[in-house]
Amino acid sequence: MKKIGVLVVDDDPLLRKLVTDQLSRSGFEASSAASGEEALASLQATDYDVVLLDIRMDGMTGLDTLREIRKTDDAPEVIMLTADTSLGTGLEAMRLGAYDYLTKPSTLDEMEAVIRKADEKRRLVRQNANLRAAVRQPQADDTAALVYRSEAMRALVQMAEQAARLDSTVVITGESGTGKDVLASFIHAQSARASEPMIRVNCGALPEQLFESEFFGHEKGAFTGATVLKRGLIEAAEGSTLFLDEIGELPAPMQVKLLHFLENGRFRRVGSTRDRAADVRIIAATNRRLAEDVQQGRFRADLFYRLNVISLHVPPLRERREDIPALIDNFLPLYRERFKRPALSLSDDARRRLSEHDWRGNVRELRNTLERAAALSTSDVIEADQIVGEGGWGLEAGEQTQAVSSDSQPPTPNAYPLRLDDIERQHILRVLEESNGNRERAAAILGISSRTLYRKLREYGAGDDE
Repeated sequence: MKKIGVLVVDDDPLLRKLVTDQLSRSGFEASSAASGEEALASLQATDYDVVLLDIRMDGMTGLDTLREIRKTDDAPEVIMLTADTSLGTGLEAMRLGAYDYLTKPSTLDEMEAVIRKADEKRRLVRQNANLRAAVRQPQADDTAALVYRSEAMRALVQMAEQAARLDSTVVITGESGTGKDVLASFIHAQSARASEPMIRVNCGALPEQLFESEFFGHEKGAFTGATVLKRGLIEAAEGSTLFLDEIGELPAPMQVKLLHFLENGRFRRVGSTRDRAADVRIIAATNRRLAEDVQQGRFRADLFYRLNVISLHVPPLRERREDIPALIDNFLPLYRERFKRPALSLSDDARRRLSEHDWRGNVRELRNTLERAAALSTSDVIEADQIVGEGGWGLEAGEQTQAVSSDSQPPTPNAYPLRLDDIERQHILRVLEESNGNRERAAAILGISSRTLYRKLREYGAGDDE
């Protein structure tokens, strides 16, 4: 955990050095300033938690300095130091926004106690702001449970439990749909940071030009359209865990900035000249082979080694088929409730066929296939022939529904029922045609993002060459 940062402001050089040295020996990160002007300049450059501020100073007084400090964004808590034993000066300082005041001379124990209370108040204020920011972050899917029976997953969970007890960065690898985000949630929930919400970001879903603002936040007026101050994901994750999904998609300029934060725990909002400290644990996930990306120059080697302190690999579902029945039993109750069908079940043949399928889309594909079957089934018992997978496969020995033998005649139109993905493709292309090729308009009609539409068109071979 980061130390409490304290700035000691006093024009008495002997007292200033004595207090700073004592606080440093007591475990605080203490610095000093000889005047109000110097203190304000220091606060512009560094994020302090608490300021010890002498009231009587030559030049800019302590109360004038306090007024200026309270005008700054995310101001530190201020404790006034005064030789005046009357209540008037201290009460005036508190009216102006000081957390408390101490009369000179104060014991080190008294000073430490008030500093820690002031820091606790500041952390609570920040946590409230972070919680408001976290509410806007996407939360884990309610079907995403850590469910397993296989020895491979049992060993992985044991490693994850060990990782949770540490505060090191973690990289989780595995194919798409294996449940890397679920494992990240498990690690966070088992950690000392579990009382705070885990903040999630999909590095592949953010436009490159918005990365820095989303990660680090921006000051009001930092760029055109920045009409209000924005706290970034790093600040929202203060005291918690930041989960970076698809870390392999992080643009090269942001890789440098993330590395800088990981190395010293400090960052700077866009448009600011002030460094800030944040206590954040990073868990990253990717379906890419980052080591190969490093060799080919697509990912920074220094960032890779800084992230890859603890490495966990989630095996694909086809390598742990023992988990399939447990996952089915976990998903079915969700769909019974969702579709108001309390008696919904799978036939033995359907279960057997599901267990034999390779699940190239892993847990996500299994879940979506079950949901589709539950939604379309006309009876409470889902039979094997009622399940159609995302790739159009039926459950007759795992064959594709559109497959025909080499000596058969090509199927005539409408010889087989259209697959769901065929229907989706026809609908999307028809809407695009009716929109005269305007993709933004078509995406709005379809109720999807332009990014999703572009991806779909590339899958259909109808996108622009890139």
